[in-house]
Amino acid sequence: MEVEELKKGLKIGGKIERVNGKELSYTEFVERYLAKNQPVVVTGIMEDWRACKDWVDLNGHPNLRFFSTHFGKSKVQVADCGSREFTDQRTVEMSVSDFIEYWVTLNEENKAVYHSVAGDYSDTTNHYDGKPRLYLKDWHFVKEHPEYVAYSTPLFFKDDWLNLYLDDYHMHSDPDYQEQNEVSCSDYRFVYMGPKGWSLVQ
Repeated sequence: MEVEELKKGLKIGGKIERVNGKELSYTEFVERYLAKNQPVVVTGIMEDWRACKDWVDLNGHPNLRFFSTHFGKSKVQVADCGSREFTDQRTVEMSVSDFIEYWVTLNEENKAVYHSVAGDYSDTTNHYDGKPRLYLKDWHFVKEHPEYVAYSTPLFFKDDWLNLYLDDYHMHSDPDYQEQNEVSCSDYRFVYMGPKGWSLVQ
């Protein structure tokens, strides 16, 4: 992969190496890349992830109905990308099923390509006709659904000290405080999702 950038009068050039993660040991990763602060693209480490099978359809598009069917009752924070409160987007709480229904309806109204067999609801235009531009953010999926192992952290990135600490840290001592509450779930493993073309950056 060629990388060349001209920034502030400094020309940066070179190649980013691609390596098969299944053929790379942790020691080699540390010595060849981590210790030298050398960028690298690690391939072949996501093939067995459950998320890569359940969360996308045969065409590689988001399998929205899967989320609605299996996790529809989860309460999540949804940002309106077209509305701001102070310095951030206005957010509302919705169930996952309601958010998915919004997404599906938006696609249908925008006459997106829909295949009844594959359930392709992923391609959405930016013509929302005044409707809110909603984007699901900060969903603590891993902590809320520990029984569903969406992925396994690759060996090279298991030195996750921040989450190791936060997994055992509780911000609230109130026993009646729900563990699934966004504030109480103090890990940094999030799911973000929304229609194509939406962005939290304005």
